[in-house]
Amino acid sequence: MNFLTDKKVVIISMITTLIMAYIVMFIFDPMVDGKDGLSVIALQLAFEKSKGIQIVSSWDIEAFNRGIILDYLYALSYMIFFASLVSWLEKKRDILPSFFPYIALLAGAFDWIENSLELWFLHDVEPFSSTLFFIHSIFSILKWLALPLIIWRIIMLYRFKEANA
Repeated sequence: MNFLTDKKVVIISMITTLIMAYIVMFIFDPMVDGKDGLSVIALQLAFEKSKGIQIVSSWDIEAFNRGIILDYLYALSYMIFFASLVSWLEKKRDILPSFFPYIALLAGAFDWIENSLELWFLHDVEPFSSTLFFIHSIFSILKWLALPLIIWRIIMLYRFKEANA
């Protein structure tokens, strides 16, 4: 994973992540729910199939199906960005590589699994397993827990710089 320690990878992936975040949060998600897009996050954290059905009942499912690739690309961009930023900072601070870049990669993988389960769920809502819907929300929670861990690591790496300056 030496390519992740390259400053160019950090910069390009940061720009890509910012662009994808804007597209997903301010264009795609509102297009899907016809409002502010927050119901997309609500679905991730619903845990109960009945609640999920209630959330998606007003969605434009075709818009979701057409645009879900954007969410996959967003997950790819932020996983590369966070993994490369942590790797680059660790190299720059002359710290042994940690497992945190792998947490960033896992966060993206969890997001892909969550997206795939949502696609499956929206394809055929009624027969979709309640247990599988619960598992979908578990993957979402794992993603949401991984991201603050990575941000904490980045902050600690910046603080390490200040402490040794």
